[in-house]
Amino acid sequence: MALTKSRGLRTSSKGPFIYRDFRDNHVIWPDRERDLDKFLGQSFKGLSHKTKNALSSNSEDALTWSCFDTLKSLSQSRRALALEELWELAYGDMAAPDGLEASTIHIGKSYGVGRETTEVDLSFEGDGFLVLVEAKLYSPMSQADPDNGKPYNQIARKLTIGLREAQAKEKDFYFILLDIAPAECLAQLNPGVSLEEAGRKASGFGGKWLTSYWFSRYKYGRRKSLRPLKELLSNAGLDEKQVSQVADRMGWLTWADVFKVVLRSVIPTRETLVALR
Repeated sequence: MALTKSRGLRTSSKGPFIYRDFRDNHVIWPDRERDLDKFLGQSFKGLSHKTKNALSSNSEDALTWSCFDTLKSLSQSRRALALEELWELAYGDMAAPDGLEASTIHIGKSYGVGRETTEVDLSFEGDGFLVLVEAKLYSPMSQADPDNGKPYNQIARKLTIGLREAQAKEKDFYFILLDIAPAECLAQLNPGVSLEEAGRKASGFGGKWLTSYWFSRYKYGRRKSLRPLKELLSNAGLDEKQVSQVADRMGWLTWADVFKVVLRSVIPTRETLVALR
């Protein structure tokens, strides 16, 4: 069958597909195009990066919007079931916070005050909880860059700013890392890496072991000690007595998990299909 529309091209045989129209790179629920325009037009610290990246098939923002704005647009009962399943995939048998099924979903919201602010890919808010989600796709997490006002790496920044935000609003804090593969798989890209090497910058897919390394270091500690996370909280002026709770509330999801949950959520019920016949 002949193509009726040329949607774009690849700049190289190994590069991402670059769409001509950003709408072809996003799943847009009916009547949500204006909201997508607003999302892509927002800036962070004076930089408007979303519009340019919106054309790339490698865009984390495009994938995050496509999956989670779809969930936002579902009925509450459908969304509740999806969130319940995602929670179990991220945390196992840990009980979800009360009200998760009715939580407000934010895509690209900023948290923090002054220089200590961060744009969060995805977040869930309820009366008594705050869940921040850092979404990665093909790139590794960013490292600390003290010379440019970034004293923490990407995971540490989300943990400290998120925990401080939750405490100020008397909420429980949770953090989820959403990536293309499980943490143990990404770790195999550079097994047995040293702390010194993990402090250096890395780029490209080959550097994605960094995300696994730092997530695991904060969640599981080193030699059965949560000292790395404890030091992070202490240096950020946060209560280090919460270290075990913060570690327990760190979860991991993969995009495969998300895809299946979202796809199941949009399949019409048998009753709906019968009614449409």
